[in-house]
Amino acid sequence: MRRQNWPRNICFPFLMLFLMTPGVAQEKHRRIGEIDFYGYAGLDLEKIRAALPVREGDELADDAVLTQVGRIKETVKRAVGKPATDVAPVCCDAQGNWMFYVGLPGSSIRTLRFNPPPKGRARLPASITAHYQKTMEASSSAVRKGVADEDHSRGYALSVDPDLRAKQLATRAYALRNEALVRRVLASAANAEQRIAAAHILGYARQSEQQIQALVRASQDSDETVRNNAIRALGVLAQSDPKVAARIPAEHFIAMLSSGSWTDRNKAGFLLDELTKRRDPKLLAQLRLRSLDSLIEMARWRSRGHADFARILLGRIAGIEEVRLRAVLEAGQVDQIIEALK
Repeated sequence: MRRQNWPRNICFPFLMLFLMTPGVAQEKHRRIGEIDFYGYAGLDLEKIRAALPVREGDELADDAVLTQVGRIKETVKRAVGKPATDVAPVCCDAQGNWMFYVGLPGSSIRTLRFNPPPKGRARLPASITAHYQKTMEASSSAVRKGVADEDHSRGYALSVDPDLRAKQLATRAYALRNEALVRRVLASAANAEQRIAAAHILGYARQSEQQIQALVRASQDSDETVRNNAIRALGVLAQSDPKVAARIPAEHFIAMLSSGSWTDRNKAGFLLDELTKRRDPKLLAQLRLRSLDSLIEMARWRSRGHADFARILLGRIAGIEEVRLRAVLEAGQVDQIIEALK
């Protein structure tokens, strides 16, 4: 059974749900564990860090997080003349602290083109969109309880948490019966909330070329959360079978490693970790050519749950044998991986 621990896939939209989910104590305080950056090539990172309105170790109420996100964005704009590309607060590190990921408008950021928003009227039943929201709430609850492991061996995610697993199995049953509608909503619905739910549900449909193509197209959606859900579904599919992974084109996801959006980078890295396991020389050469600066920035993040995909990709680019690469990762020898690139 293939299992995937949630922190490798956690995302900003999931955080928003965490902050808004009933039952999350609004007065709870957590420390800020890490503040890490990306997109800072050509910028004075230490100047920006010193100007931030928050510091590592500060206590922060859960209901004050979004206020601090706005303040950080304003600070970056004053410091460099351009706004931050993203500020993603993520809960939580191993100590239960916040992690902040700040995207800076340096030369290691690339502007990506996404599909124009569709204009159709297709919709999922209200009961299904409500089920999607309940599933996300159950995901939030599972993470808070520390039961975030998942089985990906079937090509769709099944949690070890009983409540979440039951909701995921219900999603699977609906997707098998209504795949045509789900694909139509994902491709054509003007309402982004409809496409967000459809991207998640399509990951539970019958495995097929149509499913993969629809998810690849959705990974270029104009909405960040649609992209997030679609790429997560592709990553789970890729983990389930190397033959499925070989059918997923890597080109667009290489570009997303240099996106200004943290979720784009997080999910693209999750997927490319799977797509590079065969160590195709052309794919690794493209990663070196197009994403090296971005990968090095992300490899220096301190949370292994978010940095390891970049470290793994760099190690494969450098030609470090897989068993040795895993040992280097466990030892935390990031500089050794980066030096091997030379």
